[in-house]
Formats: sequence, structure tokens, C-alpha cells
Amino acid sequence: YLGSGRLGAMPGRVTLSYTARDLRQDREFYPSSLLLQAHRLELGREDLAYGDLLKRLGHYVILYGSDDNDAPCDEHVVCITKAEQEACLQGFPYQNAVMTAENPMWKLFNPRATEEIRKRKKRHDFIFTIGGNSQVPITNAHQDLMDVEYSIGYSGNYARYRVFESAAWQHLCYGAQSINSVRFYDTVIPGFLDPQTVKFQPKAQPYVAYVGRIVPKKGISIACDAAQEAGVPLKLVGHGDPAQIPSLITYGEFLGALPPDERDDVLANASAVLCPTCYLEPFNYVGIEAQMAGTPVIATPQGGFIETVEDMKSGAHCYLLGDFARAIQLAVDGEFDRSYVRKRAERLYGVETAMKSYQEYLD
Repeated sequence: YLGSGRLGAMPGRVTLSYTARDLRQDREFYPSSLLLQAHRLELGREDLAYGDLLKRLGHYVILYGSDDNDAPCDEHVVCITKAEQEACLQGFPYQNAVMTAENPMWKLFNPRATEEIRKRKKRHDFIFTIGGNSQVPITNAHQDLMDVEYSIGYSGNYARYRVFESAAWQHLCYGAQSINSVRFYDTVIPGFLDPQTVKFQPKAQPYVAYVGRIVPKKGISIACDAAQEAGVPLKLVGHGDPAQIPSLITYGEFLGALPPDERDDVLANASAVLCPTCYLEPFNYVGIEAQMAGTPVIATPQGGFIETVEDMKSGAHCYLLGDFARAIQLAVDGEFDRSYVRKRAERLYGVETAMKSYQEYLD
């Protein structure tokens, strides 16, 4: 980042002309990571994120949420407190809350957010929501604005403009909602990661890993049986009901819920990551985290994995137990090109690609 260092040290105004193509790797490459690094060096803050950069580039962001939120924004409008959330949820995790406007938490939040938006809104503003049907009252009250649901990986979507995490999930939702005509302003923009935060590991250790919730529908039994059939060590990372875990994990080393850096090391050093999910996953972030580190993903060929895993290139699609065992052996034998896995993940799921896609969509 010699160039970034020089940019960060320069006074005054700097204008960049950028080719948008990496000639060595023959792929599109946009300058957002370089600009972010220069921005960090200029201000002497390594903690700055892309949200801070977007603000610097002129976007005005108003966050309507709880007081327990540190996302970068120009204005943070508190519409519910953490204490109120906890009282409404009564001990249930936020992620498991029922996505309906009748939920006590949303009945408290929605009127407040509606009024606060009314005070601040301007023509051509976007309302970005991610609460599904639970936030219908907000967008209904502001039909003069463009309502966008982004990163949709849930079934209760409704907005006029929808951005899905995968085409597989988009079509599942259309089928469930009996939508059989083209919706021209919907799109698919996959989930994304900053490649600079994921270390590439060119050489793997002779084990496979499972990282995720320890629940039956995530295919824990398949992971255990497949690794055992292949005769390869298995490391499992995640959390679940302590009463169920002993019966679910029949093979391998259970490491529990690890700190982020230790979890990332398990992903990066594995010969392969197993994602034998038994339901239609909208996307699955673990899969792209693993590939970003160069680790191939062995998964069921349904849901988001159809798009995120390139069969026999960045991983394998497996229907049967024998398929999983053979794919595991291929990974341990080094048959997957980890450099290719990393480059593909950067190209498809890097934050630069997502930023470009969202900007084009909004334009």
C-alpha cells in the first residue's frame, strides 16, 4: 500500500484516474479498497469502514434503529432502546423474533420510525429495510419514497424494490407468493466480504471443518458420517442446545463457539468446509468466508450453494453420503486449486463488486 500511504500523506485535493482492471489477474478491480486505505491513513484511523467512506463520498445516511448500534451514519435516530427490545423479546434472540408488524417490538418501533422519517425525508430518498413484513407500516406511510429491501434472505419480503442474496432464493420467494410475472426492478446482489479482512491460506491441514449452528437441519449428522467414511479428522465449531449436542455430534472434535480469530483460523486451515444443509439456504456466509480464505466448500446442491459453489472448482455439490466422502478425499489430496477458489471469491463476493452492483442498481 505504498500508493495509499503517499495519497494519505498528500495535502489538498487529489484526483485519481483508475483503469478498473487488474492486468495480471485479468479481472475487474475497482478502487474502493485503495481509497479506503488512503482515507484511513489520512485520518490516522485503521477502524474506518466502507460506511465511513461512503459518507465521505457524499452519501447522507440516517440510521433509524436501537441505541445499541454503532453502524457508520450521518445521523442515528433512536426509535427503540435495547432495554425495550429485551422486554419485548422476553429472552428470545432477536434473530428468532417473528417477522410481523404485530410483534410487540415492531409495534413499538414502527410508529416511532414512521414519525421520525416524516420529519426528515426529502424527495428521491430511499428507505432501506431489512425487517420484512414487520416493517410494512413504515413503507405504507411513506409511499412517496422508494422502498428497497436489501440482502433478502428471508421469506416475508414485500417491498416494491427487492434485492435478493441469490437467484435461488428469489425464485423460491416468488413461488411461495404466487408471483408468476416478471418483476423488472428486483435484482440479485450476493452477500459480500472485504477480502482484506480474510487471510488467504495456500496450504491446508489434513482435516475438514463444519462451522455453524449445531442443529439437525444444518446436516450435522451428514458432516460426521461423511468425514468418518472418508477417514478424515473433522473439527466442528458453533453453538447449539447443550442437551442435543452429544447426540448430534457422533464423530470429530467439537470446539464450541470460538472467538472470531480462532474460528477464522479453523476455516482457513481446513482442507474443506462442509455445508451439508438439509433445507434451502438463501445464501450461507460461511461458504464465502471459507472460499475467500482459499478453502473449498462441499455442500448440498440446492439453495444459494448452486450459485456460490462452482462444482469441482471452488468445491463440490453432493447428493449422497458417498459423494461427500469422495469430495472430502479430493480436498485432502489437494485436488482443488486454492488460489482459484480465492480469486473467484474476490471477484464475485468482494465488497468492491457489491458496491458497484448496488450503485448501478440505485442509479
